[in-house]
Amino acid sequence: MKTFKLVSFQLVDDQENRQSVSLTNGLIINKEDGENNWILEAVIDKKWYDEFHVLLKDKQKMTVEAKITKETNDPATFIATVASITSIGENRISLLMKGVLKERRLHYAEMLLEDLINQGLSGQDLLQQFKLQLRNRPIKSTSKK
Repeated sequence: MKTFKLVSFQLVDDQENRQSVSLTNGLIINKEDGENNWILEAVIDKKWYDEFHVLLKDKQKMTVEAKITKETNDPATFIATVASITSIGENRISLLMKGVLKERRLHYAEMLLEDLINQGLSGQDLLQQFKLQLRNRPIKSTSKK
């Protein structure tokens, strides 16, 4: 097994909308079992308890995009379930998730490139905007406050 720092994660819905979940701390473990199974632990604000408790109770799968080690890395996409929720003090919870790493998809990059070309960009302008938007995927929905 290999352990890494989880630096950020977002929930992704069926319409590809992303909702950022602010981390106090995080850890992600590659089980190296040949099945792409990972364990994610996120220490987050207690305001998320109800939302994740529903997912835990109903054993619902969710799509999670996680950045590993540093914020500038591309996000890895997981299909995950909530394994447990543990209170930490008065304001935090530890969210333990089990997930399967999805194969990298080029779909987003292809859609982004097509959109930028349709906007009339070309040459260095196209390259600059493509790199910028690929690294900073727009968050279509807002995070909880």
